[in-house]
Amino acid sequence: MSQNVIKRIYQLDLFRFIAALVVMLYHYLFRGFTADHLSDLSFSALTDYFKYGFLGINIFFIISGFVISLSIKDRSIVKFVISRISRLYPMYWTSVLITFIVILLFGAPRFTAEISQFLYNLTMFQNYIGIESIDGVYWTLFIEMKFYIFIIGTYLVLNKLKEIKLDYLIYTWLTMSVLYLFFYDYYIFRLAKSVFILDWSSYFIAGIIFYQIYKSHLNLKYGLLLLISVIVSVNHTIIETARKARHFNLEFSPEISSGIIIVFYLLMILVACNKLKRLNSSKFVTIGMLTYPLYLIHQKIGYIIFNHFGNDSNKYFVVISTIIFMLSFSYYLTKYYEPKVSGYLKLKLNQLAIKYLKL
Repeated sequence: MSQNVIKRIYQLDLFRFIAALVVMLYHYLFRGFTADHLSDLSFSALTDYFKYGFLGINIFFIISGFVISLSIKDRSIVKFVISRISRLYPMYWTSVLITFIVILLFGAPRFTAEISQFLYNLTMFQNYIGIESIDGVYWTLFIEMKFYIFIIGTYLVLNKLKEIKLDYLIYTWLTMSVLYLFFYDYYIFRLAKSVFILDWSSYFIAGIIFYQIYKSHLNLKYGLLLLISVIVSVNHTIIETARKARHFNLEFSPEISSGIIIVFYLLMILVACNKLKRLNSSKFVTIGMLTYPLYLIHQKIGYIIFNHFGNDSNKYFVVISTIIFMLSFSYYLTKYYEPKVSGYLKLKLNQLAIKYLKL
């Protein structure tokens, strides 16, 4: 299996695309009209089918835990930082700029944005200083950056002092996550939640465990760790589902939400145990890559399109056309723009690292 670890796992590209598509459909067919007056188009007949689409985010985090574990196998801090910056920022900057321009030209009066807000958003750290994101979907990037900085960053730094197995990161972080369930009201755990993202941590931890299983094999130890992780994840999912029910003033089933998370855990076990070979096709690379721009650009721009061109008589035509446009535009960015810009940025960052860090 050790040779396979370095290969791309195409099933994850497929899962990532499905998760992004589910989130987009959740926003378009449920979220936009149901609360906060974001969209004029109501798809009430489809509400029950798409209202659980918010769980696509949870699935993203599990996949992220797996993929990042794969990317730090050589334990180089500089290489990891360069890979994350060159992978995340070019497409993010482009998406922020496009969304900002669309809001300025067509968003008022429902959607507005300021130049200072735009500039702060370019850092990806606007949430740290209380600046509203240009698009609401960026909140997940804030969680991802915490994962990279406080968890993976700490792990890589400590490995410079003494080699530490990835298992020890799992033990420590999972223990903190379990303790948080019982002591979340204590100041020390509120602080720990902020730093170590203890409300979302179980999903990232699960991804790391799945990677460890993929690298070696499923045994009793990893089975027990996964069981604890899924219990914490289900607890979080139930809380999150109740929060959605209050926000939208609708009934949500915690059993359905929990079932979706458990099903994905089971799918990931099959991937980790190399039992989904039939889905391991390189054809999924493209749709996996377009997931990132699709996720970044679809929401607020989509709502603006709905509000300008949609009405009760043509709403299905508008939503289908918007989905096709978002997929096509994301494909264009992925195919013709992102490789060049990300490759150029990675080259320059590597040159700077060689020059100033003597790598």
